[in-house]
Amino acid sequence: MITPTKVGIIFFALAVLLGPLYTVDEYSIVNNLVSELAAQHTPNNFIMICAFIALGVGVVYDGVRTFQIPLLPFILFGLAMAIVGIFPHKPLDASQSFNTMYHNLHGIVASIAGTAITVGLIWQGFRTYGRQRLICFYIALIATVLPILMLSIPSYKGIIQRVMYLHIFSWLWLKYPFILADKNLPKNLYK
Repeated sequence: MITPTKVGIIFFALAVLLGPLYTVDEYSIVNNLVSELAAQHTPNNFIMICAFIALGVGVVYDGVRTFQIPLLPFILFGLAMAIVGIFPHKPLDASQSFNTMYHNLHGIVASIAGTAITVGLIWQGFRTYGRQRLICFYIALIATVLPILMLSIPSYKGIIQRVMYLHIFSWLWLKYPFILADKNLPKNLYK
């Protein structure tokens, strides 16, 4: 079944994959962040801005529609991802003027998104068993370690971020929000 979260993931993935075709020539998937596709004063930045918003709205909608307390971190993640799109990153061209407040809000809210998804995955890890528990803890570890690695190896931050998104969005695609509604699912889905 195609959920709003999956629609958001598809839109986000297409915007990221096609990004080098619609943005500035200097953009590199290896050393530029996904957020820089939506950066201020960047050609066609509205594509990535809309992708952030679509992803965020999809995650929030699915979380609210099937609401349970363990969904709160995921709903916060979705809300933060939508806000990240509304407040764009500074431009790639350092000589351009930009709205510093927007850039700073972008960074703060992106950190909130990362924290929320990590907390949600850890919480889900404690709620599940067997392989599913290990997968949740593994992706939470990825969501923690890879941002640190991005800071440690900035020349590869773009590709590292994409690997992180691939892990997180794969889990969201396969499990969110239905795996959280454990009262409605057979117990063998948790093993």
